[in-house]
Amino acid sequence: MKALSLLTLSLHLVCVQLLIGSLVAILCFSLSGSGSNSAARKTAAHVLARRTTLIMTYVINLGIPPLLFAQVLYGRALYTSSVLMAAFWISIIPLLMACYWLLYRIVDRTSRGVSPILQTVLALGLAMSVGRLLSYNMTLMLRPEVWYGMYARTATGTHLPPSDPTSTPRWAFVMIGSLLATGLWMILHSGLQTIEDDTKALLRKTGAVLALLGGLGEITLGYLVFAAQPSYVQIGLQSNAFYKVSAMIWAAGAVIAVLLSLTRINAKTYNLWLTLVGCVSGFLSLAGAVLVRDGIRDLTLGHKGFDVWDRHVVSNWGVLGIFFALFVITLGVIGWLLLVMRQAKPISEQVA
Repeated sequence: MKALSLLTLSLHLVCVQLLIGSLVAILCFSLSGSGSNSAARKTAAHVLARRTTLIMTYVINLGIPPLLFAQVLYGRALYTSSVLMAAFWISIIPLLMACYWLLYRIVDRTSRGVSPILQTVLALGLAMSVGRLLSYNMTLMLRPEVWYGMYARTATGTHLPPSDPTSTPRWAFVMIGSLLATGLWMILHSGLQTIEDDTKALLRKTGAVLALLGGLGEITLGYLVFAAQPSYVQIGLQSNAFYKVSAMIWAAGAVIAVLLSLTRINAKTYNLWLTLVGCVSGFLSLAGAVLVRDGIRDLTLGHKGFDVWDRHVVSNWGVLGIFFALFVITLGVIGWLLLVMRQAKPISEQVA
């Protein structure tokens, strides 16, 4: 359950960051979409916009498994925090629906060369708000000392949790990491054969700059997240070899991705292998951060009397076997679909 929780959460956060970062990039291209290279900027915005609806599909579908695994592993804490902020927790569904609708409006406008500034700002605000609510809940589940006070104030679930020094840095860490993930995503798409050379160069250079800013920002906020933790969590992370290695994987992956992105800022040609190395490094960095995040949760709850490892477990291996089999089969089907799509005749994405 732990392994599946961490794997699916890593995949989910990749999609979340691609969605947030793509909206930021679309907004930047739209705000600066006039001048001699306006066609390239409009096309770059359309290339990113076309993929946001697909990304949102994976954001939702890959967000459900880690939430279910978290309920199995930390049900007593997560159920309580969810009920205490129930009105805000359930509001995530309509917020996501509104954001999803706006993504299609953005695609429609960029396909016609019309600026989607308002729609993009609204979609970005909704997506970041959903992330903020998730951060509130995942932080509240670690604070049993405030549960009684919240419930005593109201049993309607209409209040957000009291201020916590770790909540904002954790949320901001994921948000700023969106620039790193999307920068690598843009560099990867600068190799498309369906766009003109000036659009390719724009995607490559802008993506490299975003990746640089995101990587540096993530390293800075990673330190702030650590510094905001109580002393017993800091000591636990530093004294555990697994968490120390995870932190090094996070830092090394971010640094490698940033350095490779630097080589792409003024590059005249597309280098697939360097791009793939950068993307893999970025994912490993995110996976390392997820492992450290899991350590923060376990150490915090363990200090307050909840040891996730000290539980009586009766495994239903038949159900788990079916899950693993379907998981592997699904990955194979997705790979086959990607191969078919790659072999299909490309359609021009250039915006007039």
